[in-house]
Amino acid sequence: MIEGKRTMLRALERTDIARMHQWMNDTEITTYLLVTYPISLDQETSWYERQQSDDRNKVFGIVERGTNRHIGNVGLHDIDWVARKAEAGIVIGEKDCWGTGLGTDAMQTLLSFAFGTLNLNRVYLTVFAYNERAIRSYEKCGFSREGVLRRHHYGNGAYHDAMVMGILREEHDTQMR
Repeated sequence: MIEGKRTMLRALERTDIARMHQWMNDTEITTYLLVTYPISLDQETSWYERQQSDDRNKVFGIVERGTNRHIGNVGLHDIDWVARKAEAGIVIGEKDCWGTGLGTDAMQTLLSFAFGTLNLNRVYLTVFAYNERAIRSYEKCGFSREGVLRRHHYGNGAYHDAMVMGILREEHDTQMR
């Protein structure tokens, strides 16, 4: 377990697949993700197995402290071990946890792991410009807005901008003092 203040990050287990499959087929959740089509249970299982075997991805289940309830996932993707950078991603699948600060805590915990344990230098992410709640959370974690990818995503009948945000190790270290 990687311990945060309000959450813990743990290894994903095969028993999580059914729950994650449910999340990935809830359009209220996937409107904030790059999920366009319904996901089969076999596809979710294949995704899980790829995460387990790929050293360039570190994905964890987010567990709420006290209840041990699996509320979402957070991870580092496409880790570049030479340039010491990775792309972060998060989903809070339990909607009653939205807006509670648990996602912010999980991302802060992931960043401490990325910079402290993995010795990364940069973590970045892409977020849809309409996802204001996530942008506020990322800014609380120390991410800076780096640029806009205009009309980067098509969904719900329209094109949407995406924002690139990033944080460097020294910015994280300064924030944690």
